[in-house]
Amino acid sequence: MQQKRSFLRIQILRFLAAAFVVAYHAQITILSYYGGARPYPLLELGVYGVDLFFVISGFIIVFIGTTKEKTAGVFFRRRIERVVPMYFLMTLGMFALTHVPGLARNEAASPFDLIQSLTFTTWTDGPEVYPVLNVGWTLEYEMLFYLIATVAMAVTKRVWIGTAFVMLALVVTGRGTAFFLQNPIIIEFVFGMTIGAFLYDRPAFPWMLAGTALVMITLPISGAAWRVWAFGLPSAGVVALAIYLDLRRRYEGSWLPALGNASYSIYLVHVVAISFVCKVASVVVPRLSTAVAVPVISAFAIVVGYLTYRLIERNLTLFFTRKRRAAVHVPAPVVALESEDAA
Repeated sequence: MQQKRSFLRIQILRFLAAAFVVAYHAQITILSYYGGARPYPLLELGVYGVDLFFVISGFIIVFIGTTKEKTAGVFFRRRIERVVPMYFLMTLGMFALTHVPGLARNEAASPFDLIQSLTFTTWTDGPEVYPVLNVGWTLEYEMLFYLIATVAMAVTKRVWIGTAFVMLALVVTGRGTAFFLQNPIIIEFVFGMTIGAFLYDRPAFPWMLAGTALVMITLPISGAAWRVWAFGLPSAGVVALAIYLDLRRRYEGSWLPALGNASYSIYLVHVVAISFVCKVASVVVPRLSTAVAVPVISAFAIVVGYLTYRLIERNLTLFFTRKRRAAVHVPAPVVALESEDAA
């Protein structure tokens, strides 16, 4: 089990999580232009694709930190390489777009907004404040997770117990509050970590499972904690099932895992793609059926995200891979992507 290196069904789940979020944003953006009733009420649940992302991220980080990136320096550098360049590019692009007259629907972002976004600190202004690229709020949680895991790697041999302990302790001190550092949503990372510990750090597993269960039963099934009960726990079950199936039998398809590889780009790009199409469509096709527009524009955003992955993100990954290999005088292969190395 510990030598398993391919979790293609997890890649598929990453794509599905991104697609759910895309469809959710497509519907609410289309309605903001065209008005009317929601054509697909169930798409309101698409916002909770983020919860699936967080659980997957917890698992992947244990997988990576146990099998590939075993030192704090390497781990943190690789997380930065993986997440920051694409996010910075998209944030800077969005910042520029907000200053184009007649294009942005909201007020232009300020230089201070940009700085906070690029430093993952917009949460300091409150729960209703979003980065310049609004989906970046989830990356602020990701960076918090990476930072805690990095410190744990540096100071203890029980990395995953230490990481889980800090995150669970933050939640306990908040008692269900929505404040960033204490928001129960960070337990979803611990869900994924616990699943990963079962495979890659078995001695840590019972402690992490017991600690997570203990914290969960102390939380109310309401407020900020409601999301974790209603969507975090089911997401953990889905992730565990996908891993079990991958360990039993390799997934034979290719195009869904390929879309999973592109899920980060899809997630970052989709809000811009959707807004652009809606802006154009509202002028060119002022009576467009929202029932038609939602799936069509969602598909368009996914295609744009996939192309962004192929043209930009993939090449950035190759650049950093070749740079690392050159530093140790190892020739880089033609393709050196690690499909699971994503969060």
